[in-house]
Amino acid sequence: MPRTTRRRPARRPAAPRPTSPHDPTAGRLWYLAVPFQQQVDGAVWDPARKAHTHTAHALPAHLAPYRSQPYTVLRRREDDANGTPGAPPPPVAAMTPRDLQVDGARAIVTAAATRIGGAPARGFLLTDDTGVGKTVTAFLALKEIAAARTLTRLLILVDRPKQITVPHWRRTVTALGPGDLDILIASPDELPHLLDGTTPRWTWDLLAVDEAQLYRNPDTARVRRYRAVSRFRSPHAKAPFTLWMTATPGNHPAELTYLAPLLAQVHGEPTTRWTDFGGRLLEAGLPIRKGPYGTWTWDGAAADDTAAQQDATRTVRRWLLDAPAPLTLHRAAPWGPAPLEPMPVTLTPDERIAYDVAWSAFRGALRALEDDREIRGRAATATGRAAVLRFRQKASLLRVPATVAWVLRAVEAGRQVPVSCEFVGAAAQPIADAVEAAGVPVARIFGGTTGADAEAERLHFQTGAAKVVVFTPTSSLSLQAGEHLADGDTGSAAPREALMHNVRFSGIAARQVLGRSHRDGQICPWHLAYAEDTAEEQIASLMVGRLRATADTAGADSAALAGIAEILGVSWLPDAALAEPDPR
Repeated sequence: MPRTTRRRPARRPAAPRPTSPHDPTAGRLWYLAVPFQQQVDGAVWDPARKAHTHTAHALPAHLAPYRSQPYTVLRRREDDANGTPGAPPPPVAAMTPRDLQVDGARAIVTAAATRIGGAPARGFLLTDDTGVGKTVTAFLALKEIAAARTLTRLLILVDRPKQITVPHWRRTVTALGPGDLDILIASPDELPHLLDGTTPRWTWDLLAVDEAQLYRNPDTARVRRYRAVSRFRSPHAKAPFTLWMTATPGNHPAELTYLAPLLAQVHGEPTTRWTDFGGRLLEAGLPIRKGPYGTWTWDGAAADDTAAQQDATRTVRRWLLDAPAPLTLHRAAPWGPAPLEPMPVTLTPDERIAYDVAWSAFRGALRALEDDREIRGRAATATGRAAVLRFRQKASLLRVPATVAWVLRAVEAGRQVPVSCEFVGAAAQPIADAVEAAGVPVARIFGGTTGADAEAERLHFQTGAAKVVVFTPTSSLSLQAGEHLADGDTGSAAPREALMHNVRFSGIAARQVLGRSHRDGQICPWHLAYAEDTAEEQIASLMVGRLRATADTAGADSAALAGIAEILGVSWLPDAALAEPDPR
């Protein structure tokens, strides 16, 4: 008899574990931010709520460091569990907005008051240069828009690390006064906590999306969650007002996918009409095409024509500017762009030998990959990307002694020195260790710097206690001289002089790095280090030229990435394989 196979019945999904109601007579149910795998006396893990909690009328002193902070996701969950809000943030020094910030807020409020196609304008794009003061501009505008439209719930999405970006926004909100707004500040990593499956856990009237370029790749889980939370596909009349903020909107017009709802509205179309964002731009006549890996890039004629690229970028901008009221605003920093100078490093004979060995190994890996036709496609991309990364890390390590020597000389000259690194083990860690071994205090914002430690390290540098800061984040980090601190004091006024140890392949990342210390009226010269007579030198020259020549969306774009790929001999790799990967 033929053998029959019995199919096992499909397993039913486990029923959700019920959450026991909280008894308010026992005190407040405190939600605690206990680090992973750490045990704290009195902090009880609640598997239903998926949080450490403690019930008491007053939180014991030893648990105070773990308490939820105002405007965070953890505090929101705690407030929901108790039915009453927790304590507000402590007072901070008041802020006096600059005229530039007041004028910017007025432009946003005017745009928000217009109607497009019978519905209120559903958003605004703010692209002021880094350091002009987008945070204050945005919050001033959002408060006025909330009052005019009778809105109350504001979600602010910030970049990582949240240990720095959330306190930065909380300080601004507190200094300017939250008014009647119900506010939540969250990072991209916390988007899953804002959803119940695919449905928003809370509904928002207003959104501020800081570093909006983080949401440009619709193929990522992060963007899918963002679109659910922001009601991306809602009809224009029912959508929340969204204020997108970024000094680096995108490398290419087809990366402005986060603006699809607003562009759809100004064209009198539903957002679904812009689901294929690149296809809609192509239909509108922009000189783009779909590449072999499914990403949109310039077509053959525009690939080498900077003027055509900039004209295409201006076309998209005109769509927003020609609305009943301008829906975008850009102000250059009044103090000018960051001075950026190449800094060649002459390798020692031993370092040169080591570099040549690394380069030969890299080229050999590429030849082997070229010969293996069976792993083309995704596997080839991953392998090629890994080979590029290994080579860059080896070249980075060879220049560590030169960077350390330069940093020590700058400190001796009375400077405070920010050092930007792309890699931790191949740059940031050995640089920080060597500078500290020379007797110079160093602040470290990279790798395992988490929790309140990140802000403590930043303040260690900003107050002048540390003469050097070595960091890997590219955005949402203030390292300028004379910062107005939350306690009302002013940070160290020592002039900054900064070094980019690793040349960034992404023009967006490079611009963001320059704005960490060249901001808020403070001029900070930057130097870009590279090894002489190497591929690094060619790439550095290319990127410096692009950054000096362009200042708009078409900045160091896919043409620059194509140039880098040609220098390295990996022209077959997609652009995304060379630019810094976006965490998903």
